[in-house]
Amino acid sequence: MPAILHRRALRTLLCAGVAAILSTTLPARAEEEESGGKLAPTSVPSTPIAGDFSFAAVGDLIYLRPMLATIEKQSPDMLRILRGADITFGNFETTALDLKTFKGSPQAESGGTWMLADPAVPGDVAKMGIDIVGHANNHTTDWGVEGMIDTLDLLDAAHLVHAGTGRSMTAARAPAYHDGPAGRVGLISATTTFTPMTPAADPLGKVPGRGGANTIRSTEIGLVSEADLATIARLSGTKPGAPVKMKGREFRATADPVAPMKIEYDLNARDVNANLLAVRQAKQNGNFVIFSLHNHEPGNASQITANFAQPLAHQAIDAGADVYVGHGPHQLRGIEIYKGKPIFYSLGNFAMMNNSLDDVPPDMYDQFGVEPGSVTTPELLQARNAKEFSDPNLYETVIAVSHFRDGVLSEIRLYPVDLGVTATGAARGVPHMADMATGTRILERLQLLSQPYGTRIVIDRGTGYIKIGSVR
Repeated sequence: MPAILHRRALRTLLCAGVAAILSTTLPARAEEEESGGKLAPTSVPSTPIAGDFSFAAVGDLIYLRPMLATIEKQSPDMLRILRGADITFGNFETTALDLKTFKGSPQAESGGTWMLADPAVPGDVAKMGIDIVGHANNHTTDWGVEGMIDTLDLLDAAHLVHAGTGRSMTAARAPAYHDGPAGRVGLISATTTFTPMTPAADPLGKVPGRGGANTIRSTEIGLVSEADLATIARLSGTKPGAPVKMKGREFRATADPVAPMKIEYDLNARDVNANLLAVRQAKQNGNFVIFSLHNHEPGNASQITANFAQPLAHQAIDAGADVYVGHGPHQLRGIEIYKGKPIFYSLGNFAMMNNSLDDVPPDMYDQFGVEPGSVTTPELLQARNAKEFSDPNLYETVIAVSHFRDGVLSEIRLYPVDLGVTATGAARGVPHMADMATGTRILERLQLLSQPYGTRIVIDRGTGYIKIGSVR
């Protein structure tokens, strides 16, 4: 047979084989036409982790200098909990880089503080027992995309699996996987709180992509009375029938206006759907899926979640997530069990070392009308923290350890942690196991915050327990 005929015959056979395979996995043409020519998703089975599996979660790692040696001495019990879980998660909320070799610069706008960690911090975090971290948050680009890339390189060098940031939006939104003895754990990390330069972007045509975070955009909605809405519409020059907007906020009338004005949020449906698709993919390609959301809304002072948090958490679990871990507002929010899956609306801070910065840009001084060189950096930060971060709740948290058997949640154990609410200087913000009195206070507050979700937390000898049979 001539070579050209041989190649044609081979190609014909291959095409026939591929067609046969596709015919068994894709919908029929008639079904495609009924759905407007779009392919309907086919069912892809997912296998849960067999046997006993434990997942430990902590909140924000505002961890700026290597502290493992101190923690080993002061709170070895805490490290045993972190290291004892099959997988341990935290949110890496800082930039790690070496200023001596850094080729970027601090950005004109930060996420609140220009977070800067010693380059040894990712390795320290990994040695604490943390395996997988979210990186989408409002501090992702404090030091620009260059600082973000340096951080990712250090996370990689420390063998910390990370998700939520990348050199494009596709990369930032993609699941990351930790392959361990128990099975494959996927992570999707997103943030609803971010600066204007934080979102990543995909390339288009000749335009290159932009590094950044997996962001979920939102429209802030102010709920006001009909009379106030009419006034705002007049002042903003809104045309009849058009949405009433002023200074980037949309206003709507409510039958029950309150003062101060209630704020709600409409999430961008395209961003939400893209994240749910990533969750679904992670479940299809793994055994256990974490959806991590960084959000400060409706404000750091609020122990109540924003209006979008519960619907988004439920959507993530419906899409395949096995656990939803929230963080951002620097304090605890309630816990819900939805369809047998845990939702931690906020685990607060697990380290809060923002008082330990030595190097800050001059913009930090400008924010407070202070001339650089007139005070030390700790004096500047002490004055700022006394104003914005004095609430003791910001220094109290829990390690949440969820226990599963054959993919079914059986129990959650809550271990209270104190970040040094009464400490001063370098000790403030460093985590250690709480004493009995402090731990009881933390767990009792979490009991109250979780009651609206029908979640019952039992406190026994300084530890909180959620028995799944006790949840409505």
